[in-house]
Amino acid sequence: MLGHHLILRLGDDRVIAPSREARRRIARVLARLSCTLAVLGWKLADTHLHIVVLGGPEVADELVRRLRIWFTTVERPGVPLELQRRKPINSQSHLEAAFRYALGQDDHHGVQTDTFQDASSVVDTLGLRVICPDIAPRVRERLPRLRRSELLRFLGVTELTGAAHLAHLADAAMAAFGLATLGLRGEGARAREAAVAAIIGAPGEGAVSKVEIAGALGITPQAVGRLSTRGAPARDVRAVRLQMALRAARAEHVPFADTNAVAGTA
Repeated sequence: MLGHHLILRLGDDRVIAPSREARRRIARVLARLSCTLAVLGWKLADTHLHIVVLGGPEVADELVRRLRIWFTTVERPGVPLELQRRKPINSQSHLEAAFRYALGQDDHHGVQTDTFQDASSVVDTLGLRVICPDIAPRVRERLPRLRRSELLRFLGVTELTGAAHLAHLADAAMAAFGLATLGLRGEGARAREAAVAAIIGAPGEGAVSKVEIAGALGITPQAVGRLSTRGAPARDVRAVRLQMALRAARAEHVPFADTNAVAGTA
């Protein structure tokens, strides 16, 4: 046995994550679980969640147990998260098919709300989110015939190269860290640091002033100056630039910036 294909729903079959904020909250817990358990891929569609996890029944059971606890104590939907189906995966061809099927749920059901695939492990696999760096090498090792072009199709693009676009900077930084807001501490601060590094001196936007960057991120120009000297990790910077590039490539789907999402000043 190579693994399991899990399908989970809420007890009343409602939409599991009816907002971008909810999708990112759930994405964070799934990405973190993917670092401790051998998750290969996952996708939250509207009313159901598909997960492909490697290993025996005990691994699948533990994954479901932890998810149920999180939903009950954090998300608190008022109904249980139920395991609708657990399908053993017994061959390499089945593993490949389950992975592609799980990540393709939006197309399969005609769901169009998750434009930038916040609720999918595809962004982790392609380096657009930094929460679980283990997913990408795991996918490369277990699905060696999978091509990057196949993964990009789940994002609705044929190519993606990191770029800098000030208009998308704040949301790109939040998406790269699975955040709904940019706070001043913790991962919010790390996201701002990566955002500053991603926009300063990057091709595509031209010269951008500290005042413009500060306005985009909800901080002061002085804070931009401090953040620019800290040397954000290359992986963080790349994720923000790829998220900006994705938003530019799909600009027709991008709403006006949500200024309320950039919390606080520094």
